[in-house]
Amino acid sequence: MNFQQQLYDFQLWAMDFHGPTQKWMWSTIALLLGYVIGLVIARVLSFIANKLSGLRQGKPTDGEPKTADHVMVDILGALIRALSLLIACVIVANLLFGYPLQQAETLGIASVRGLAILVGVWFLGSWLGSRVRKFGQKLGRANAGSETLFTFLGALVRFGAFAVGLIAALQQFGFDTASLLAIVGAAGLAIALALQDTLKAVAAGVVIAVFRPYKIGDVVRVAGQDGTVADITPFTTVLNTLDNREVVVTNDKAWGDVIINSSARSLRRLDLLFSIDYDDDIDKALRLISDILMKDSRIRSEPPIWVKVTDLATSSVDIRARAWVSNSDWWDARCDTLRDVKLAFDHNGITIPYPHQVHVDKPAHDRSPPQLQLADDEFRPPRGLEPTD
Repeated sequence: MNFQQQLYDFQLWAMDFHGPTQKWMWSTIALLLGYVIGLVIARVLSFIANKLSGLRQGKPTDGEPKTADHVMVDILGALIRALSLLIACVIVANLLFGYPLQQAETLGIASVRGLAILVGVWFLGSWLGSRVRKFGQKLGRANAGSETLFTFLGALVRFGAFAVGLIAALQQFGFDTASLLAIVGAAGLAIALALQDTLKAVAAGVVIAVFRPYKIGDVVRVAGQDGTVADITPFTTVLNTLDNREVVVTNDKAWGDVIINSSARSLRRLDLLFSIDYDDDIDKALRLISDILMKDSRIRSEPPIWVKVTDLATSSVDIRARAWVSNSDWWDARCDTLRDVKLAFDHNGITIPYPHQVHVDKPAHDRSPPQLQLADDEFRPPRGLEPTD
């Protein structure tokens, strides 16, 4: 009975919203509940958005690049948490400072409706973008490069849906559609002038998606950077390097520079240069190199292997070998061939010359002027003092 009385007294005390302690207590509770509720709702909606967008998981794992899908889901979650905290702050302002809830109620309802429209349109755009990307994956099995184009189009669908949802959400706050379009047009002109390089990147991204000089998974060199294409967005091309670094190249720089695609062809040619000494047996060296290439199962017989002397250099005889391998075997075949040729040369007494200097010692010469030697009894008077008859 005593505990029930204490509980009843606490309820009476807690429900007295005029006390300063009660105000601060309920304000703290409101902020905590706003944060927790916003976090839970954001996690649930992000999980649904991940499923609709076709993402494997909410966050990329270590080493996996963060795509535009992840960024948009993070923005969606941040907006939901911000709205929940805003509602909690309105309640705190009412408790501590007497802010009228009637005005907050109108603003809150408009915010909830606007966010609901934004979330709904984003879900729709994510679903449509996922369908477009999956269609591109199916089509890519028959037509190489289609997957990259449809991945790019899927990203455009999601960004476009988010822009439409944002305009519709702003309408809930009393903005007129015509005024919004006028504002968007004026802002678009100002942004276009201020972000010329960014718009060039978007235009170049469209050109890359249409003409497909490279696709996701290709090993390329773009803008002087080497790597495997991990993602192509409307703004950038993302490369993963061999040492697991991520290189982000804007699309305008990628399209405006030389593009070298090492994965565009199924076959790739080995082009190796070997140098031997002038005293070595040239025919023997040619035979060794040819035998090593022919014994390698990765080397194709057609086009035929080509091994010839190509240059008589200053201190070496240069032999060039050319052979064709599968694109995926090129690097391993090159490294193994260099190793095998070096071991074969060492075993057969063929030397690989290296730069060296020759020191030549010349005999010293006496460069002093010659001296006139006279006999001891011979005397010559100075010029002009000779005796006369």
